[in-house]
Amino acid sequence: MLKLARFLKKYKWPAVLAPLFMLLEVCMDLLQPRFMAAIVNDGIIAGHLGAITSTAPKMLIAALIGLIAGVGCTVFATIASQNFGADLRQELFQKIQSLSLRSLDRFGSGSIVTRLTGDITQIQNLVLLLLRVFARDTFMIAGSMIMAFTISPRLSIILLAMIPLLAAFLVITTRITVPLFAAMQQRLDQVNTVMQENLAGIRVVKAFVRSDYEEQRFQTTNSNLLHASLKAARIVALNTPLMSIILNFSIVAALWYGGILSEQGALSVGSLAAFLTYITQLLFSTLGLGNQLMAISRAKASADRINEILELAGEQQRVRGDLDNLAEPISEGRISFEQVSFTYDGHAEQAVLHDIDFTAEPGETIGIVGVNGAGKSTLVSLIPAFYAPTKGVVRIDSRPIGEIAPEELRGQIGMVFQQAHLFSGTIRENICFGMPDASQQEMEAAAKAAEAHSFIMKLENGYDTELGQRGVNLSGGQKQRLSIARTLLLKPKIVILDDCTSAVDLHTDSLIRKSLQTIMESSTCLIIGQRIASVQQADRIIVLEEGRITAMGTHMELLRTSKLYQQMALSQQGA
Repeated sequence: MLKLARFLKKYKWPAVLAPLFMLLEVCMDLLQPRFMAAIVNDGIIAGHLGAITSTAPKMLIAALIGLIAGVGCTVFATIASQNFGADLRQELFQKIQSLSLRSLDRFGSGSIVTRLTGDITQIQNLVLLLLRVFARDTFMIAGSMIMAFTISPRLSIILLAMIPLLAAFLVITTRITVPLFAAMQQRLDQVNTVMQENLAGIRVVKAFVRSDYEEQRFQTTNSNLLHASLKAARIVALNTPLMSIILNFSIVAALWYGGILSEQGALSVGSLAAFLTYITQLLFSTLGLGNQLMAISRAKASADRINEILELAGEQQRVRGDLDNLAEPISEGRISFEQVSFTYDGHAEQAVLHDIDFTAEPGETIGIVGVNGAGKSTLVSLIPAFYAPTKGVVRIDSRPIGEIAPEELRGQIGMVFQQAHLFSGTIRENICFGMPDASQQEMEAAAKAAEAHSFIMKLENGYDTELGQRGVNLSGGQKQRLSIARTLLLKPKIVILDDCTSAVDLHTDSLIRKSLQTIMESSTCLIIGQRIASVQQADRIIVLEEGRITAMGTHMELLRTSKLYQQMALSQQGA
């Protein structure tokens, strides 16, 4: 957790002032038993009314100062903790943006959401707790011990015997609960993952009438979280009563031994009452400290999970080669695969791509076809360095992609994915996502090329129409056309179309392809297509089978030489 303390540096003054105000409040509270002892000894027992009337205002002033100090502590602790949480959340989100897809796949979206929300909230609450309650209990324990020793060193022997016992108990329970809270957060990850999958695929769930199955799946993960929570809660539940036994035994011992000292005349009644007040404050503060250590244990588990992401190397840190040449611009757009193989899990026997070797020249259009699972989408995902090849080299303009800064590389690659993803906001914001400062004319030209302008203008607010999450208020074909327009607006050196017209009709597909031919004459283009019609005009077509290139050539050449291509053509176009 100390690694995250750097986020408090910007707010060091609130973080310092909060415990100082709390120290002032504790000092005022510690004075009250002394005032009470004076009233008992000098006023009630001695029958001196003036001692009572002179001491009472002092108690009221001390209480008022303590109240003001407590408010000040709360204000500054809140400022420090809330800003700490906001900065930590911002840096964690920025770190996530810099991670490779392989790293993101490792954690999963559910776990990342939990770390961004629940885990950071745990640590943010801990900072508030440390600056207020923890500081109060710590100061109260130290102050009460000092005041108790000043009243009666002999009676304070009870404290010397009790404190080490409590400390040992707290250390043991903390060590037990840290792994339990870590397991609980992992179960929470699973709950979030199931919930996100269900919400993202709710149409599929309803279409296949699988609500009962999804409820059962959620119940399973929810039960796992419940069992993990109860396991940790049992330890926490035992903490308070066991500590209370120790504390109450200490109070009884203090009463017994204090009574003996009072009878012997070694301790006045007022001093005994003050001592009992101090020991009660000390013991209850120790009990509170024990409860806070449970919160610290849970926050430590959350801090470890956050540091796990923050300590990962971002893509920029993994770039190899001459750092001075990282931002060298992509000028031609030539793509070369040199004996490239790739596997997602690192096991060569489970490789998705095997010895891929080809070159796409600047301005050339390459079609890629194959059955589902052949590795088409994986192949094009290597070009923008979403994943690094397991073996071999991918080059852009003769430079390995590992020696090109990710921003420069992806800034010259336009991708349209098979699953069109739109963001909540206006159509204008979605089309201009990669070029926010694009003019109206540039945006409309891209939309017309993608055959999207006509349906946009039929909407009530045109380009200013608000889209729901993931563009839920548009059809699949409309979303695909907006995704194509978003890419065309960039005018990149390299264009990758991953079966991006699968949701549009053949006529619209034909119009889009004609527009693309004109606009992308100067771009190297890779087109993944399930339809032969989508790729047959390409300069060359690659046939992928089980991650290997089994044929390459023009449409007519492949009709003569590739059995798979013949079968696909016949199934779609007829003999």
